[in-house]
Amino acid sequence: MVDQRLYSLLAIYECGSFLAAAKKLSVTQPAVSQHIKTLENELGIRIFERSNGKVIVTKQGEKVLQCAKRMVALENSLT
Repeated sequence: MVDQRLYSLLAIYECGSFLAAAKKLSVTQPAVSQHIKTLENELGIRIFERSNGKVIVTKQGEKVLQCAKRMVALENSLT
């Protein structure tokens, strides 16, 4: 099963904000923020840059997003 943190990551990318991602996932915004903080700490990279209310994916974050998309696709192919 794909880690919930990856679903948060993908939702932020799709929605363009942490708050919108939280609403989409029916969780709180602090929970989504914690998911990303934990991923960033575990991977030792910045996935998103936050500026003026906008979320920008870093180059390293792009790689993580590609992997997350593949993982979700693989999980979906199992069902």
